[in-house]
Amino acid sequence: MTIAFIGLGKMGAAMAANITRAGHPLVVWNRSPDKAAPLLDLGARLAKTPAAAAAEADIVISSLADDGAVKTIVSEPDGVLAGLRPGGIHIGTSTISPTLSDELGRMHAAAGRCYIAGPVVGRVTAAEAAQLVTFVAGDAERIEASRSVISAYAPRIFVVGERPGQASIAKLIANFLGVSGIDLIGQSLAWAEKSGLPTALVAQMLSGFFANPATREYVTKIGEHDFDTVGFTASGGLKDVELMIAAAQEVKLRLSSAEAVRTKLEASIGRGWKNKDWSCFTDIDRG
Repeated sequence: MTIAFIGLGKMGAAMAANITRAGHPLVVWNRSPDKAAPLLDLGARLAKTPAAAAAEADIVISSLADDGAVKTIVSEPDGVLAGLRPGGIHIGTSTISPTLSDELGRMHAAAGRCYIAGPVVGRVTAAEAAQLVTFVAGDAERIEASRSVISAYAPRIFVVGERPGQASIAKLIANFLGVSGIDLIGQSLAWAEKSGLPTALVAQMLSGFFANPATREYVTKIGEHDFDTVGFTASGGLKDVELMIAAAQEVKLRLSSAEAVRTKLEASIGRGWKNKDWSCFTDIDRG
């Protein structure tokens, strides 16, 4: 199958490279065309518009920054829906609101196309190693038809339902667990520092408690104040936390801990840290 990939940020570029390495013909589009150069070296073709890319493909995969970017790229006159073939599949891997995911499902269905929500979980290093996790929701038959392509970048695939918004909710829960763990690490280390307890002891305790390798990375990162090695920016983290809070409010649940994290992220951005690693908000507790 020919695959079109829309959006070549760090995550998108890594995912697209794995798709072409898996043997799929690839056509790409990015608002800044220069980011496509490494993929062109791997044999991909560059399209002039999202519609042109979609017109060449059996499956379109998008990796974009936020709700606004996704909706624009899908619905503009030279966007994905304008070029996607009848019966064609669009897989959205971005972290977006459940409301927009469901809207995209309806938009594609009305046009005789299929939308699969497939947000991915993992840092850029996992994307480069083709070891991402993904939650997918949409038409079951179309998901199965797309499985070999999805597994090229995310071998762990969790099908969570038919309504696209369900996949977005699953991704936001995963990110909520991640950001809550980061907050716990930061507060624990700040408490130890302010109390005169050896931070190495607390770091050892935290490393034993959190078995996930990515979480252990944050123990070291936060302990060493290493916020300039960026896996995910503070501005991106604030966007995701706001999505968590809004999604929970829709089911009449207040995520008070996420609201606290939002306050810290806003304070971090106010200090000029918007492009630092999102774990920088833990320094707010340190004063």
